Amino acid sequence: MKKGSNHYVKNKDLLVEIDKYKTTGKISEELGRMITAIASNYSDKGSFSGYSWKRDMICDAVFTCVKYIHNFDPDKQKHPNPFAYITTICHNAFVNYIRKQNKHSKIKDICYNRVSVLIENDSYMEKGINYENLK
Repeated sequence: MKKGSNHYVKNKDLLVEIDKYKTTGKISEELGRMITAIASNYSDKGSFSGYSWKRDMICDAVFTCVKYIHNFDPDKQKHPNPFAYITTICHNAFVNYIRKQNKHSKIKDICYNRVSVLIENDSYMEKGINYENLK
């Protein structure tokens, strides 16, 4: 990155690395660094910065980017924008990760509440959790 430049990942450099990936079938260290930089910087955005599992979200987003980077086709666009493509994948991965964590939190709350009710009532009969109703 040039000194004084505001861009931490440039589209043209990212496009070159994606082209290398498409020809070799292997993700280079530089492409991995770029994807990680995009995910890390996007996680600092206000809507994602306050979560305690932020590092896990970043890892999940990088994994998802690596999983779907082969779908990027620069020939379909007049002005290919791989940065926007990767940022969109990161955004969706963050939202999905938060949804999963919220669902797990609800399950934990139900289990903890049920245990406390069972202890208060001296009843040890446990009913199953209906996971279909959790959203």
